[in-house]
Amino acid sequence: MKKIQLFMAAALCVFGLTACGNTAADNTAYESQKLAAAESKAVGQVLPCMGFFTDGTFDNYEAQYGNIPWDEYTMEEVATAAEQFFGFETDGYGFYNARSSFISASESIGSMKKDAETGAIVTGKVKSYIDDRQIIVSVPVECEKGSATAEIIFSNDMFMKLESASLTENYTMSQKMGKAGLNTLMGMGTVFIVLILISLLISVFGVIPKIQKASAERKKAAKEAKSANEVGIENAVNQIIASESAEDDTELVAVIAAAIAAYEGNSSTDGYVVRSIRRRR
Repeated sequence: MKKIQLFMAAALCVFGLTACGNTAADNTAYESQKLAAAESKAVGQVLPCMGFFTDGTFDNYEAQYGNIPWDEYTMEEVATAAEQFFGFETDGYGFYNARSSFISASESIGSMKKDAETGAIVTGKVKSYIDDRQIIVSVPVECEKGSATAEIIFSNDMFMKLESASLTENYTMSQKMGKAGLNTLMGMGTVFIVLILISLLISVFGVIPKIQKASAERKKAAKEAKSANEVGIENAVNQIIASESAEDDTELVAVIAAAIAAYEGNSSTDGYVVRSIRRRR
């Protein structure tokens, strides 16, 4: 009984330790300051920057000042332009992918809403945590056609360089159920299509022997017809040869009879009968 109680106590301790994640109470004062700075940077700089691309402000700026289109920038130029225009360090690839993510999301849920008085982006409760070499900030935002969550990742150092960012639409329960149902239908439809194809393939296996048998019978009939034709041709040739031989023998008999008659001084071959002709080498 005591062993069971000790085991249960140990299990409770393990679960208790597992439940205790990296909460705000676990952070040091320096880490808390970095998280606060990352949240301020995400809300005050990165989100307004991405808002320029989703609401068309930056496109109008390019058209007004005749700058090179953003899509034609190199990654080094992207990083330099982001630092010059928006005042924070970033990786060119990370910033370009972040811009693409926000633009793609805005196509379905619209641009991010702004406060009518201050012009700041309307956000919900910001959450952040440190994950080894990164600081991850999650910001709920309201858009024209729904809500979304912006995830902004900084480097965990004194520069807090923007590494990546993305905007993900928040789906309602009905939307999630609809997508789940659609995925289920697509999965079941794919399975049924595959089963139908397999059944058709199996049914073809029964037809193949019949096709092979019919082909073999056609080949056999063609072979027999060819053999019959060859036999007929051979018989015809033999008949021709035999008839030619008979005509040659008749002429030979006449010649022999005339020779004998001439030898005996008779002018006619009447009375001479040649019974057989035998050739000798």
